[in-house]
Amino acid sequence: LQDEDSTIRVRAERAMNERLKGGCQVPIAGFAELQGEQLFMRGLVGKPDGSVIYRAEKTGPITEAEAIGRAVADELLLSGAGEVLKALYA
Repeated sequence: LQDEDSTIRVRAERAMNERLKGGCQVPIAGFAELQGEQLFMRGLVGKPDGSVIYRAEKTGPITEAEAIGRAVADELLLSGAGEVLKALYA
């Protein structure tokens, strides 16, 4: 069985996580919601101690789910989350 709405949201969330190279030990969160024919995606990356949290969000057509997820990841990386991830992956 496959739920179309869940599939759209998961495609966006997985695209963001893939772009960030997320894993189980990395403080990354992504959450996508459908709003009619639009997809609203929020993401964050934080330091493990919670002292710094980077946030990003994007909205776009549901047909662009993966692109929206990657755009959220790119915005996070540009805002400084890349340095947090680099330190964790080192």
